[in-house]
Amino acid sequence: MGVSVIVGTSKGMAVARSDEARERWDVEALQLPGWAVTAATRDSSGRTYIGVASDIYGAAVMSSDDLTTWTQCDGAPRYEEGDRGNLMHQRIVNTFDFEGKMTPEHRFVDQIWRLKAVGDTVYAGVSEAGLFRSTDGGASWKPLKGLNEHPSREGWFPGAGGMGAHSILVEDGPTPRMWVGISAAGVFRSDDGGETWEAKNEGINGDAGFCVHGLAHDPAHPDVIYRQDHRGYYISHDAGDSWEQIEHGLPQAELSDGRRSVFGFASAFDPKTHTAFAIPMSGDSFRFPIDGKLRVYRTTDEGASWQPNASGLPDGCYANVLRGAISLDGLDPCGVYFGTSAGAVHISNDVGETWTTLPQTFPRVLCVAAFAD
Repeated sequence: MGVSVIVGTSKGMAVARSDEARERWDVEALQLPGWAVTAATRDSSGRTYIGVASDIYGAAVMSSDDLTTWTQCDGAPRYEEGDRGNLMHQRIVNTFDFEGKMTPEHRFVDQIWRLKAVGDTVYAGVSEAGLFRSTDGGASWKPLKGLNEHPSREGWFPGAGGMGAHSILVEDGPTPRMWVGISAAGVFRSDDGGETWEAKNEGINGDAGFCVHGLAHDPAHPDVIYRQDHRGYYISHDAGDSWEQIEHGLPQAELSDGRRSVFGFASAFDPKTHTAFAIPMSGDSFRFPIDGKLRVYRTTDEGASWQPNASGLPDGCYANVLRGAISLDGLDPCGVYFGTSAGAVHISNDVGETWTTLPQTFPRVLCVAAFAD
């Protein structure tokens, strides 16, 4: 048994490999230079998929059976002609729209924010915000129109990074419930396998929209969901019907509007130990660890208390940890992996108790995905 970790960056991707002890790591040279690697997942057959983006060629999906040879999938998530775009989102992301294609009359997939494999089905959360599904290894992608054309869509507006569907949770079962997080429209849940969707934001501070940053849960017990928002860290005990803040022990930061709450992006959950992870930042103006001290906070009692851990993590860190840049490997004890916007990747082989850092410095880390081989 070994572990492979994909480090997706703004300028390509690297793969780090180790045995089950996860003490010594071999890091391969950067692959796919010129492509931003924004998401990664693995299906039940062992095939790995990554989302890539280019200022010239747009967004696409690639797959590999060995993490070395990558092939662009025949299909990619795309909106249909006539789907109207969101002008506010386009103003944020169209800096490199050299040909001027982005207009409100057209909705484009400019980035794949999240890939989530469930069996042999792969879901893609994208911006402009939407959800797609492939059941044929990426050869074709079906839009989930119940979400993509939701009646509330005209009222959606983007966060600072654009309007993206970036968090996907799926329940175990034949007709699973599903949850999607969209900045800044909030969380939506489907009770019928993705056909219809309902907003689930009761109890969230929505003064600036429901700007969810990250979601985490145990797929086998999904009624308990952890949610990092722009304004606070929350938990739901009823599958998202209601939310309450759980910030006792988490450090609050002053936001740009003068309010104080827990701010961050990364969120993860280990089902074996019932441990949730959070990495708080110093607010939306600065977006680096509070006082420059990188800390990972953990709770094993559903947020009644949080404990910080920094054993092996650096002080003097002034980099962000993005929402897709954390992953768990599912082994026992669980390995935890996260990367920073300054290109560091930190690794724990004991559920976040102690940490080491890969010696390489990568470009800006956009996503991290760990797989037990």
